[in-house]
Amino acid sequence: MTDVERLYETKVRLADEYHFLGDVDARGHPLVLNCKIGLVLPITLYLNFMASRYPSSTCLKHSRILSVFWDHLERRKIDYRNVNENVLRRFLVNNARRSTTIVALKGDGELTITLERAEFVCEVIERFYRVLEDEFSYLPKRRAPRFDQKRTLTGAQRSAERSNPATPSPEDVETLKDHLLQKPNTFAGQNMYGIASLFRSAGLRTCGAVGLTTAAMRQGFVGEADFLPFIQQVPRELAALASGAGTDGIRKLVTDGIKSIRERGRTILSVPVFEKGQATFATVPIDVFSDLLDFIWTDRHSFYTAFGRSRPDYRAPDNVFLSAKTGHAYNEKSISNLFAKTMKELHIPGTGHRVRATSIEDEARKLYYLHRGMHGIAWQPDNILEWLRMYARHKGTGRLAHYINRIINLEEVLGYIPVLFDDPDLAASARALAAVDPGRKQGAVDGLLALLNEMGLKPLAEPYSV
Repeated sequence: MTDVERLYETKVRLADEYHFLGDVDARGHPLVLNCKIGLVLPITLYLNFMASRYPSSTCLKHSRILSVFWDHLERRKIDYRNVNENVLRRFLVNNARRSTTIVALKGDGELTITLERAEFVCEVIERFYRVLEDEFSYLPKRRAPRFDQKRTLTGAQRSAERSNPATPSPEDVETLKDHLLQKPNTFAGQNMYGIASLFRSAGLRTCGAVGLTTAAMRQGFVGEADFLPFIQQVPRELAALASGAGTDGIRKLVTDGIKSIRERGRTILSVPVFEKGQATFATVPIDVFSDLLDFIWTDRHSFYTAFGRSRPDYRAPDNVFLSAKTGHAYNEKSISNLFAKTMKELHIPGTGHRVRATSIEDEARKLYYLHRGMHGIAWQPDNILEWLRMYARHKGTGRLAHYINRIINLEEVLGYIPVLFDDPDLAASARALAAVDPGRKQGAVDGLLALLNEMGLKPLAEPYSV
């Protein structure tokens, strides 16, 4: 490609001034600009629609694909309004690039990009046209579908079943968290430690962790009886309690309220988060919640004060975690890269997102043993999957079934039989019996049978019905 041609490429720029798209702060929102026509209005409409539903990182990915696709159409002299399945396939066969060096002799030309990449490109372009047609009526709705609804991307062989990515063990995650605290930049390490804690204990996605605000944390105890007498005194953003006249007393009220909740047996608080373009709730353990509060009122406040000392115009966002470099909220991609790099150095399998999978697997195990111990072989997988779906904040249960399958497979290999105990002493006694020497096992069983007979009890077989 020559320098002259480069001048006409459609480029992506990030808005560097504060402005709002509805209620969304659009600073950093991608803008798609073309040298000949300026702002590309169809793509701008689409990205503005996306901004209220998806994080800026997702909008940026879509904008890059659409800018390249726009140039691809210009070089082939195709009006964007006339795009169809054949045009899309030609784009894919040419590696989803601006140039069109390959002409497919068949409709199923070989794909030289990965299947996952091709599927993502198709999804973005199809959604782009769907939004323009259905949401804005910017383009007339066609009678026949614009794209093939039963597309098969040949040329890239699908495996019969995708293998599950590696999931770090709970011990690996603790090793990772300890290592993060040893970073040379203490504040950066504490940020990463806090994010890892939310991955592990609450199953948050990266977007949910970096987007968590102190205002959202305040919502965690709105409506709790222990907080009702003084909730009106607590500012909207909990970060405001880090300093100022009268804040010591309010901080004590908040910490005492959390202590009271814990003493009543509560272990979690429900905190609103924004993940994958949707508002939802995450269950954050009270201990983790308390640690985050302490972090907000001490180390985060110290960083904010020091960072702003030489920057008079600096105003920290309400995000719990702030970048030690920029003072603003973390970028999702940066967090993913940092976790991937650190875990590779420690020889820990998986990625930061797979730490969330460790949390989901633990929750699945707890739910399975609870239901299996209560109902025996009459347990209902659908009930467990639905609870797990709510915990993981998934739209459906299909992608969660493999967590239960792994637990069942392990149980079958080891020959375990789950039994539910509601008393710690009984559970401890059962563990001791489970570890008895095989040569003495029958004697232990005979002794238990004699004890049960003396107490007027009979052994209970595993239940077949609830």
